Amino acid sequence: LEKIVNLRDRLDAAITSGAADTLEEQESLVLSLRKIKHICKRVERGGDHDLPRLVHNALLTSLMPERERKIVIKCMKDCGIITATAKKGHQQRQKRQTSTNLNEQLLESCRRTPKHPLLVPNPVFEENPGHSQVLNDILDAHSVGERALLIMGFQGVGKNRVVDFLLNKLQCEREYLQLHRDTTVQSLLSSPSVERGRIVYGDSPLVRAAKHGRILVVDEADKAPVEVVALLKGLIEDGELALPDGRVLRYNDETGLDGKSYSSDDDDTILIHPDFRVWALANPAGYPFHGNDLAREMADVFSCHTVPALDAESQRRILKRYGPNVSDNVIDTIIDIWQDLREEHERGVMAYPFSVREAVSVIKHLNQFPSDGLDGALENVIAFDRFDNVILKQLAHVFSRHGVPVSIEKSARSLEAGTDGGVSTPRTRTSSPKHGKIDENNDPHVGGNTWAGGTGGSDTAGLGGRGGPYRLDSGHPVHQVSDEMKAEVSEEAQRKAREMARDALEQKLKDLDMDELDWERYNHLHQQVDVQIQQLQVLLKDIKRRKQERIWLKRQSTGELDDSRLVDALAGEKDVFKRRGQATENNPNSAQATEPIAIKLVVDVSASMYRFNGFDGRLQRLLEATLMVMEALKDDERFQLNIVGHSGDSPEIPLVSGETSQDPKTQLRVLESMVAHTQFTFAGDNTLEAIERAVSQAHEGDLVLVISDANLERYRIDPDDVSDLLRRKDVHAHLVLIGGFGEEPIELARAIPNERAQVCLDSAELPLIIKNIVASAAK
Repeated sequence: LEKIVNLRDRLDAAITSGAADTLEEQESLVLSLRKIKHICKRVERGGDHDLPRLVHNALLTSLMPERERKIVIKCMKDCGIITATAKKGHQQRQKRQTSTNLNEQLLESCRRTPKHPLLVPNPVFEENPGHSQVLNDILDAHSVGERALLIMGFQGVGKNRVVDFLLNKLQCEREYLQLHRDTTVQSLLSSPSVERGRIVYGDSPLVRAAKHGRILVVDEADKAPVEVVALLKGLIEDGELALPDGRVLRYNDETGLDGKSYSSDDDDTILIHPDFRVWALANPAGYPFHGNDLAREMADVFSCHTVPALDAESQRRILKRYGPNVSDNVIDTIIDIWQDLREEHERGVMAYPFSVREAVSVIKHLNQFPSDGLDGALENVIAFDRFDNVILKQLAHVFSRHGVPVSIEKSARSLEAGTDGGVSTPRTRTSSPKHGKIDENNDPHVGGNTWAGGTGGSDTAGLGGRGGPYRLDSGHPVHQVSDEMKAEVSEEAQRKAREMARDALEQKLKDLDMDELDWERYNHLHQQVDVQIQQLQVLLKDIKRRKQERIWLKRQSTGELDDSRLVDALAGEKDVFKRRGQATENNPNSAQATEPIAIKLVVDVSASMYRFNGFDGRLQRLLEATLMVMEALKDDERFQLNIVGHSGDSPEIPLVSGETSQDPKTQLRVLESMVAHTQFTFAGDNTLEAIERAVSQAHEGDLVLVISDANLERYRIDPDDVSDLLRRKDVHAHLVLIGGFGEEPIELARAIPNERAQVCLDSAELPLIIKNIVASAAK
């Protein structure tokens, strides 16, 4: 208990010292009294050897952003919950973890005799070591009397199968309720049906489970509006819940909120069966699941559990179950591919967490159609991802590392060429290349040789055709001409097309005031971070989409009757309806919500960046990362980008302001200016002054990202001074240390508390680090 209380105090102290920038981050680091109660219930029975795991579950650290997770782990080490001996013993237990047996003693003590056996789920489930740990953990919490469990995990990790399998072992009757974005309070508490031509409202699965002592499994709990799911929190926390028909659900061992005692003799009271339990299943908040942050709203009331990604042995057992005719070598290859995909997701390279669900789909395909081969089975599984060029390139890279046939990579090239409109047969023969006529209506043109921007045609600038001088995208589905038809273009026509392309490029560069060398340099830098640029754009677009998501608009003249305004309706009010719509509809203050977030990128352009670029490429990666941020944010009105440099000459060298154009020429000039400063500046360091100016000028919610090489000790800069400048609570302030020699950057980062400093030992990781920080701050 002393360790747990000590951990709570250390986490509170970390929040006070600036560990969290936002209210959401603060709440995720709070070890509340309710969470301590859940932990103590389990420790009292099982001892403190599982205390680290119980704390991780209570705080859901495995689903936290990396910075917050590191803060929690450091606090756990400082108060003795995580020790070297305990960590080593845990690792050894994990290595020996091959048993799939559940605790039979607990199972027997919790097993029920169902009155309605058809309500007991009977899933197809292959027992495995990975799920065994989760099953025992849920069983242990259930056995100590936890009324509500929150089971979280990424899509496809087996949450439903785990729960159904355990309910089958316990012989518990299940009531199932799947939520969605349009779930209402009414639909949660009552179930409409048609009887003899009339709509009759009966008991919902929630009410039936409460009356008969069943397990209520609430699936996709993160998808429903928070105010709907909050009803469950009220039921668990307050012990009662009012129903639309006037009845009230109450626990037998509690008095009502008015202080009175109730019994089953009260007509309006439904006593909740003592065996009633709520098991809520949810995905983590944010991309790519688009759900609400359920953990933030109600994790302290629920006993929390996570279903992690499965280890290799667990995956092997499951895949053998679904693919008995698939060879062991192929199964091992699939396991290795999925392990790499998981690691790429944990690093932030891939946005979607590929799980065992997709691996099972591959195995089932191979087992049924072995002649398709592994490449064909994988192609079938990732068909939807073919519409996302970023994901497809990443998948092609991972698959190629494991010797998967190059058909996956060919598909990536086919997507780049554009075949989403189908195959085209040109209606005309090839003649001489030309730009083509401009269609002011921008209508789609397929298979012809007249209009510029057409597809699948001949001679004109467009996409997917043949004989045209250059590519021109008008935004229409692309129809692709076959390679055989492309071969019909004469050598003379090809020569003229190349000449027109060179002339068009020269004119384009002239318009940009760039020569060919400038364009090659810019294009080379852009290609190095092209994937990261697209990833960051996808994440930021998703955040924008979530903020524009539909909500319930109250006080409407049409729509669904608002239960909270029944009295107003009886009094004659007309605006007593609600409907789904955008948050900005009929909102006079919506303009305030569009105030841009300022992002200040403070880059190191000191002499050491130029001096040691040949040693570790730090300047080159800094240029690539700067270009990535400029390119990804240039068309996003929600952000205002400012870039300043710091060197031995000055703590603030203006490079980019909110009014700066973001065309390729300007971006290249900014990068060249950075190189020039590193080459001609005098030795020295103004990192402290640069941080102080950037943070002091920032407003609430802004992001200040300082990039510096770890050359501070030479100039006798105290890490405590750096830490003090980064502690402003209402600003996202981060320091990224690149380069350096020996242990200096690591020691400097350790000296700065609350993970405000990150070390980039491999300069190739710098764009990825910046991408993750920007995306996290935007959320």
